[in-house]
Amino acid sequence: MKNNKAPSIRLSSGDRSLRFVAILMTVISLLLILFPFVLTISNSMKDNMKIYDVPPKLLPDPANSLQVTVDYSGFSGTPEELEAQIRDDMISTMFGVYTKMNRDSVFETKFYGTKDGKTIFYSRAHQTELQLEKDYGIYEGTVLNKKTLLYKDRAERVSKIIGYDFDLNGLDDKSAPSALQPETKSKLDTVFEKKFSLNGTLAACTLSTKNILLLESFVHYMKLPNYMYSANPTIARFGFLSFVGNTIIVIGWAIVCQVFLCSLCGFVISRLLSPKASRFVLLFFLGAQMIPFASIMLPQLIMYKDMGAYNNHAALLLPFLYPFGFYVYLFKGFFDHIPGSYFEAARLDGASNFYLYTNICMPLSKATIALIALQTFLGNWNDFFWAWLVTERQDLWTLNVALYNISNNVSTKQNALMGISLVTILPVIVIALIFSKQIKASIMSSGVKG
Repeated sequence: MKNNKAPSIRLSSGDRSLRFVAILMTVISLLLILFPFVLTISNSMKDNMKIYDVPPKLLPDPANSLQVTVDYSGFSGTPEELEAQIRDDMISTMFGVYTKMNRDSVFETKFYGTKDGKTIFYSRAHQTELQLEKDYGIYEGTVLNKKTLLYKDRAERVSKIIGYDFDLNGLDDKSAPSALQPETKSKLDTVFEKKFSLNGTLAACTLSTKNILLLESFVHYMKLPNYMYSANPTIARFGFLSFVGNTIIVIGWAIVCQVFLCSLCGFVISRLLSPKASRFVLLFFLGAQMIPFASIMLPQLIMYKDMGAYNNHAALLLPFLYPFGFYVYLFKGFFDHIPGSYFEAARLDGASNFYLYTNICMPLSKATIALIALQTFLGNWNDFFWAWLVTERQDLWTLNVALYNISNNVSTKQNALMGISLVTILPVIVIALIFSKQIKASIMSSGVKG
């Protein structure tokens, strides 16, 4: 019987040692690369107090959900007065818990109002919502206590932002908890003791773990620009999406320009110029790429300002009208290896140079186009300096410029900053994972010989 098994290869002791060291160094390198990313994820999920703990914890504490039931059975005023009383208690409870129980990782506060055994009021707020109102919203710059919370129409305005349900006939879809946890009640009694006293009577309170709230924080992090730059109509309306839109416009324009202009230059250098002229022009593009940006930054900025391309979209888009030298080199090398018989046959049929470029060269260079598109995307997604240099208007900021300015705001909490940073990192990671095979194939098929 024939044995089809491949013969085993025994490694020498030196080879085994080398293999072990290589694997060990790979694992260590991988951990060192991933550690900052894991730490960013962890810190973005912590509350705004635990993130400053020393020594820092690698994993966030479990998120807690607090449910509070306040009874108003003894109230005898009008429905409008009752609604206002409950609304005031809701604001006092939520911001009181946010202020006084900030070491308990309370990420969610649910407030129930009951009367004569029926649930007539319900509201719910995430910790990050309250944080935004305190840092940038209606309570910006105030010391939180019942007097400042309810000053004039503040409570009414905040309650509309948070949202609530009120019905004297009862809320059928809301059931107020009736359990009273002694430890939780003791903490709430401390909250309500002086600065955040209630109009009603605390009837029930429970504190439970709900880790999905850690992920909900990211939803509210995206609202941060709406608060910070509320004076800007575009950002107030679209928020974080305005920065994403600017980034997509710049990247889309960069990809189109670089693919078209670099392929056109590569075609001319490869097929239309003499070998001597081809080498000279290619050297020009590659040599221009070697000039440090710092040496041309100021002249380029002055030139753009004189052209009127400053603090507008033109300032962000015009730099991509210059072909990137390395991409020209890639296209030229690929076009050099297309068989000349393709071009000769087309020319015999009367094809023009434009036809050769559009119907022969470009369809065959899909791998090169994919590689350049991916490289352009990754390079410009991370670009910061030029976009920061030529834009003062907030509605023109790209993601990295916006992230820089948000981080410079003294009111920005570190967990929110980490959360927004993570959102800007994820698209690159997702695209790299989705198109990993295409990236490998593009690099392999786009190699230039000689």
